[in-house]
Amino acid sequence: MGEGSRIPQVTIRDSSPEADVQGALSRGPGAVVILARLDSARLPGKALRPVAGRELLGRVIDRVRLAVPADAILVATSDREIDDPIAKFVSGEGISVFRGSVNDVAGRCLACAEVYGLGYLVRISGDSPFIDPSLIQSMMQRFESGDADIVTNVFPRGFPPGMSVEVIAVAALRRIIEASDDPADREHVTVLAYRDPTEFKIDNVAPESEDLSGVALTIDTEADLARAEWIASEISSDAGIDEILEQARRHASLVASDPNSPE
Repeated sequence: MGEGSRIPQVTIRDSSPEADVQGALSRGPGAVVILARLDSARLPGKALRPVAGRELLGRVIDRVRLAVPADAILVATSDREIDDPIAKFVSGEGISVFRGSVNDVAGRCLACAEVYGLGYLVRISGDSPFIDPSLIQSMMQRFESGDADIVTNVFPRGFPPGMSVEVIAVAALRRIIEASDDPADREHVTVLAYRDPTEFKIDNVAPESEDLSGVALTIDTEADLARAEWIASEISSDAGIDEILEQARRHASLVASDPNSPE
């Protein structure tokens, strides 16, 4: 889809055998926006680094496809030449790509939402290869059936890094951008809303049974990449959060007992 394209009405895929749940109600349409760039300071090129034979960004796309249709997924990268390989890769995956400011991530998200006519977006990091599709679905449903400006699972954080999901009303995103031109606020998108939550209606989603914050699943270093490679080789492609956490903890235990294993 090119400039001025529109995301169609989203059908959220329900994991139950009953009927699909029709999304993009009065608050929509909505889409999942995956944020990615190549020049990570600690792990250059990580978006396209292989993880058990599949590019990291490809793994994120694969997981998000389990939650929503491909035409409700966007990848938002920068408009710099260095990120041309991301745009090429994403196009080859049959996913739409948007290109905007590298540092003004909030502005990039808003511009992407406006080009595609979104009422809300689901913000996912491009270094989250184990993002949980059922969590994306449930949080989209929670947003669509409520009146929150932001439905999040990081305020306070209960899920591990790498399982972060934020569902943001475009109107709220505009308010965030209008309220601050601080580069740090614009880079981190929702930090202003969390800093002054009385100005925004925030609905936080916590784990049902336990605090999962002791586990990390995001990728920022070579060690993180090795951990992800190991976990990916031990789980099924549609693994749920319990299976992923089990293997993440197993990996941590193995590393603690022998730093040379399994990395």
